[in-house]
Formats: sequence, structure tokens, C-alpha cells
Amino acid sequence: MNLSDTAILIADDLSDSERSLLEVTATPAATLLGAVSMILRTTLFADDPAVWVDMWQARPDFARIEWLDGPELSDVVALLAAKDYEGQIEGVPGLRIGSCNDHTAKMHWLGSAVPVELQLTRQLS
Repeated sequence: MNLSDTAILIADDLSDSERSLLEVTATPAATLLGAVSMILRTTLFADDPAVWVDMWQARPDFARIEWLDGPELSDVVALLAAKDYEGQIEGVPGLRIGSCNDHTAKMHWLGSAVPVELQLTRQLS
């Protein structure tokens, strides 16, 4: 990498191009994916590792996570759902279970001004 590249931004403020890009990428869905990935980064690759994992935001209010094999979907949903153990919050604060079956689940995150839907899919090889 060439650190003397003149295209590297060094100003103390965001450029107009950076602001425009952040409006598209720094969304509630991206924030939710960050919170989810902090919890799942060890889970999806632990004892029964997933073959692959993909996370993306389809819209500012819609995020998806898919993985192949690895942990059961119900285990992941239970791990992510917000839980209150006598004032101790575990899981993702504000994340609620909408529906769950053997291969897909829908969850809703109430942690932003606009609720975000999280869809999870476990695929089997």
C-alpha cells in the first residue's frame, strides 16, 4: 500500500462524497448487523462451524444473514434475541423474535428510529 497516495483523505471533516456514501451504508440495518456479528463471530465458527456465512443489508430497514450447516437456526435466534436476566441484558438489545422454523427466521430490531427486519436462513449441504 502506498501511503503517499494523494487520493487519501486527510481533512478533519467528511467530504461531500463521503457524506453521500455514509447515507447509503451507515444505516440502521448496518448497525444491527454490527451488533449481531459481535455475538455470532464466535458462535458460527465454534464447535459445529458453518461452512460459510454471508451478511448484508438489502435496504436501510432490512438485513439478512445466511449460513451453510453450522449451528441450528433456533439456537442462533435464541442467542440473538434480547433477554433480561434480573436487569442484566443479553443478546442484542431491542431484538425481538417474529417467526422461526427449521430453516428461516424473522426478527425485528427496535433499537433505531426505524424498526429493522432481520431475516436469518440456515442452509443445509
